[in-house]
Formats: sequence, structure tokens, C-alpha cells
Amino acid sequence: MASNGAVTQTSLQDQNSHMQKSLYVPRVEDKKSFMRMLKITNREDLIANSMNILEPSAIDSSGIERQDVMQAKHPVDLFILPGERYYDCFLANYMELASRKGWRQPLLVALAYSIQIVDDPIPVTPTDIHVDAIASPAGVLQISSAAMERM
Repeated sequence: MASNGAVTQTSLQDQNSHMQKSLYVPRVEDKKSFMRMLKITNREDLIANSMNILEPSAIDSSGIERQDVMQAKHPVDLFILPGERYYDCFLANYMELASRKGWRQPLLVALAYSIQIVDDPIPVTPTDIHVDAIASPAGVLQISSAAMERM
């Protein structure tokens, strides 16, 4: 867990090194929460930002700019999200890109603590992107038909 109490993705990053998948991690670029997803190859690619949250540096150890998921040649299968709202803008842009390229839309899985999962409706806005599933210490709650088919 990050020092700010956020659910972390570190174990998922470590497990990715054993799979033949590309891993993109969010990097917040400015105070307006503009975000990019940059490709990393291992945990050492991450550095603590001003809020002590690990994110990729813009360039790798060789001085080469990291690949942005918006320039990827292959579709993303899955986005694992800590649930903060500023992902909506990024996700809308990526989903539009995937549609233009004829790619299948990625599964969107939000990370949450069990106590954060409630039966009561949560207020949404027209720009909110709905997730396909929620992963918590208690397990995975599949919400969409896409999650039920692909998980």
C-alpha cells in the first residue's frame, strides 16, 4: 500500500514479469491530472512522485522515452484501476482509439477495499466510465457481461 492509503499494483507488476504481456503504468503529468500510461519492464522502472506514489519515469535508464499506450501497436487486454475519477478522460481517449483501430475494448477492473463495495447506488456523471469488475481482498465482483465472458 502506498503511504497515502491507496491500493497498490506492485504485486501485479511483479507477476507481469513472468508473463509475455506489456505492462503500462499511469504517470500523472500535471496538476490538472493529465495522465499517460507508460510501458515498464520491471519494478525498478518506477520512481516515487511528489505524493510518494510509484510511477514510471518519462525516460528509461538508457535515456529512451518510454512507449505511451496511445502509440502501442497492439490492444490492451486489461486496465487495472485504483478507482480515482481522473482515469475517465484517459479511458475515454483509449476506448476511442481502440474503436478506430477495430480492437476489442479492454476489461476495466477497479481495485477496492471490501468496505468500499456497497449496495447503494453511487452518483455518476455523464462522463464516468463504468468498470467491468471490482477486485478486492474478498474476491472479484463481475459487473458487466464482458467480465462474465472474459474472466
